[in-house]
Amino acid sequence: MAEKLVVFIGRSIEKDEKELLENPKKGMKQPKNALYLDSYEQLNKMLSPKKIDLLWYLIEEKKKGNEKSVSEIAKNLNRKQTAISRDLHYLNKLKLVDFKKKSQTVFAFTEFEGISIEIGQEA
Repeated sequence: MAEKLVVFIGRSIEKDEKELLENPKKGMKQPKNALYLDSYEQLNKMLSPKKIDLLWYLIEEKKKGNEKSVSEIAKNLNRKQTAISRDLHYLNKLKLVDFKKKSQTVFAFTEFEGISIEIGQEA
């Protein structure tokens, strides 16, 4: 099931984990779609505007049912293939994108259906 990637800025992962352990709900699990960051600077470092554009492009292509090779992505985003490949591998390390290979062609994709950024502590 596709989910949105949720980026929390300035929210404590420890607080959320403690709440998860102290108030377990039936079937509640540690989310795999959450990325916790301390600051906007960390957001910019980890998910620069170009990386967010790339991730958003993959999300939109998934909605259309399209698969795009790394070279097609580079062409469509008007970026060098080496830069796209570098960013895709970085996003893959964060578990935000994945790859599949057909013959000699590498396709990149994401399972996320959107991106949500939440700022600050929960009330």
